[in-house]
Amino acid sequence: MKFVTLRELKIRPSQVLDALAEEDVVLTRSGKPAAALLYLNEDLLDDFILAHHSGLLKEVEAARAEYRVKGGIDHEAMKKRVERRRG
Repeated sequence: MKFVTLRELKIRPSQVLDALAEEDVVLTRSGKPAAALLYLNEDLLDDFILAHHSGLLKEVEAARAEYRVKGGIDHEAMKKRVERRRG
């Protein structure tokens, strides 16, 4: 893990981003950690969004709970449900 000052990020942003392919970066402001940067590509972005989107996580957990109680539905019923929501 590399520590980079906010000033250094402003001066050489491309080099800091290039370094992310090798190690995560902690940004510091006034000598204290302020943020973390981590490497993402298109595949990792999907995983990151799924892991950090609180609304989506709540929906997934609600769906799992409903499945445990009611069981699943067949493909045709799901298609109808999606079509109704699209209006």
